[in-house]
Amino acid sequence: MIGTAGSLRGRVLAIGSLVTLGALVALGCGGEKQEAPPAPAPAPDVTAEQPTEPKAADQVWLNSLPEDFPADVPRYPSADVVKALSTPESGLKATFSTSDEPGKVAAYFNDNLAAQGWSTQRVDAADGILVLGDKGGRSATVGISAGEGKTKIELFVVEMR
Repeated sequence: MIGTAGSLRGRVLAIGSLVTLGALVALGCGGEKQEAPPAPAPAPDVTAEQPTEPKAADQVWLNSLPEDFPADVPRYPSADVVKALSTPESGLKATFSTSDEPGKVAAYFNDNLAAQGWSTQRVDAADGILVLGDKGGRSATVGISAGEGKTKIELFVVEMR
């Protein structure tokens, strides 16, 4: 029985080796055949008609307030306009700079938005102050933060859809 078990074991090992070798050959491992690299993608058609509407990145920021700045949105008296943009799609975006303290600026916007009929909410945080306003389907957000000796005011007014 010992001889039979040994020869059976040898045959199993031989069969296993043949199966492994066959699998390697079938998978192409160890062979010299190499597949060609995939064909490059076709170049885009540059003759296709390009869109004519400006993209957000193409819009020009101004260093003054746009003519359509809403009359019911207060303008901080001693703030300089850093940049401003007004579009029908994105609403009004403006950045201002002032030497006044953030708390004073926030109180001004909270009080003056409310005086213009906006419902307001003030949120004080460690890194700045938000004044949020809602009025007649519009939303106003005023972000106020200190930095580099100035107070930065970021104003966003949008139509809620």
